[in-house]
Amino acid sequence: MADKKNIVFISNTTWYLYNFRYLLIRELLNKEKYNVFLVAPIDENSIEFNKIGINIINWNLNRSSLNPLSAIKSVLHLAKIYSQIKPDVVHQFTIKAVIYGSIAAKLIGVNLIINTFTGLGQIYFIREKKQFVINKIITFIYRRILSIKNSKIVVQNSADKLELEKISQKSLKNIFLIPGSGVDVNYFKRKYPKKSFSKIPKILFPARIIKEKGFQELIDACYSLWNQNYVFELLIAGSIDEGNNSCISKEEFRQIKLDKKIICLGHINNMKDLYENSDLVVLPSWREGLSKSLIEAASMECPIITTDVPGCNDIIENNVDGLLVPVREPRELKLAIQKLLLNHSMAISFGVSARKKVKTKFEVSSINNMNIELYS
Repeated sequence: MADKKNIVFISNTTWYLYNFRYLLIRELLNKEKYNVFLVAPIDENSIEFNKIGINIINWNLNRSSLNPLSAIKSVLHLAKIYSQIKPDVVHQFTIKAVIYGSIAAKLIGVNLIINTFTGLGQIYFIREKKQFVINKIITFIYRRILSIKNSKIVVQNSADKLELEKISQKSLKNIFLIPGSGVDVNYFKRKYPKKSFSKIPKILFPARIIKEKGFQELIDACYSLWNQNYVFELLIAGSIDEGNNSCISKEEFRQIKLDKKIICLGHINNMKDLYENSDLVVLPSWREGLSKSLIEAASMECPIITTDVPGCNDIIENNVDGLLVPVREPRELKLAIQKLLLNHSMAISFGVSARKKVKTKFEVSSINNMNIELYS
C-alpha cells in the first residue's frame, strides 16, 4: 500500500507495550494502513511481538536513573532511532518515554507527537516528600511538553486532565480523555456464575510489589484479620519491580514469603484463570492512571475493594460495584475486607454490577478506535 503511515510506539519497557497495548498494535497491523515500529528496552516480553512479526527496536534507557548524562544519552539514542524510521506519528507511553521522546521527536521534526500520560502519581508523591526542587523541574518540563504545537495529549482519567491544565496554566485544546487500554470482555468472562466464596476464601492482589500499589497497607490489614481468626489466603500476583524507586526490599519480601497464608505467584502473563478462582480482588493503590487489573477483574465479575483515588474510583463506585476505602488507611481496608468476607452475596452482586459497567465504558474495541482516530 503506497500511503502507509510509519507509526512508532515507545515505552520505558516492552512489558508495558505487551500488557497494555498489544491489542491496539495487533489491530493496527490488521488494518494494513500502518507500518508499526516498537521502541523500548528489550525484555522477555519481546518474544510475544516476534510471534506477530514485529521486532522490538532496543532503546538504551535506565528507568530508575536521574543522571543527566544518562538522560542525554537516552535522548540522543532515541533521536537516532527516529531519524532512521522517519515516523509520521510517534505515540509515547510512560513518563520517561514522553519526556525523552518529545525532545527526540522535536529534534528530527516528527509530524505528529502523541503523549499518553499513563498516570501523574509521581507529581503527588514528590510534593508529599517536599522535594520542591525536583517538583519545580518536573513542572517546568511538563509545561514545555504540553505546549508542543504538533502534539496531542492523552490522559486516562478526568483528574489528570485537570492537573495537566493546572500545570499548563491554561485550558488545553489538544487534550483527549481515553479511559485506559480497554479489555476484551468476550475473553475476560466467567466460565460459570459465581454463587459463593471458596471454603478458604482467596484474596488476590494483582499488581507489582511496590509501595505505591498499597502493598504494605494490604499486608497490615490481612495480619490484623488473621489475628482475629479470620480464615483466608492472600494471593500475590506480581513481582518486585527493582527499576521502580517505590520498590520494597528483597529482605522484606523474603519475610512475607515465609508465611504459609501468603502465596506469592510472581508475575502472571494471563490473569483470567486467577480472577476466575479468586473471591476478592484488593488493590489499595495510592493513585493510578486507570487500573487495567481492576478493569479485567471487574470484567470477570470479581468483587473489588480499592482506594478512593483517581484511576480506581473511575472504575468502582462505592457500594454499587465494589467498595472504596481511603488511601493509606490499613484499618479502613481491614474493615472493608471484613465486610465482604461476612457478606458473600453482597460481594457477588458487586461483581455482577462491575461487569455491566466494563461492557459499556471499557470495551477494548471502542478504546482502540479512540486511539486510532488520533493518528489521522
